[in-house]
Amino acid sequence: MSSLNYPLCVCIVTIFSVLYLVFDKWVIRFFKIKTDSVSYESSKIAIDRLATWTTWLTGLQTASIASMGFLFNDNKGNLELTPYGFFALLFFGASIILATWLLSSLPSIQQRLINSKDPEPQNDIYMMRIFSFVPLRMGRFTGLIHTYFLIGMVFFALFVFKIFSH
Repeated sequence: MSSLNYPLCVCIVTIFSVLYLVFDKWVIRFFKIKTDSVSYESSKIAIDRLATWTTWLTGLQTASIASMGFLFNDNKGNLELTPYGFFALLFFGASIILATWLLSSLPSIQQRLINSKDPEPQNDIYMMRIFSFVPLRMGRFTGLIHTYFLIGMVFFALFVFKIFSH
């Protein structure tokens, strides 16, 4: 793969991400996605678990990127390995950036929860905006983070397989 194609791949992933997040209202209407009524306590637990999951995921991806550096360096920079490594870095990097944004939005989400004894539809954190002033829904955001992590893992596995198959 020519190094000139790498910026194009970054642009394509960026455009896909923006379109995926922006067309959320259309997806909700088309698939008739409903909001669940959730208690205040359940929402707080969900936020805590989401923070733990996102932190763990970011750490795992960072460790994978570091191991790629060691493996690439030990392999004397074989250029055949570059496409797999590039795509693993691209998807891990995109997932880490989105996860960082997600983690920074969790206090905003917790502040907007409704503290009542009865379950409230406004407490469904996956239907809430990541920030009150940003029209991107938490559920779409977490889906994109997870998807990029999985794609990154596939390319990471191909990268490692290529190194050890020599």
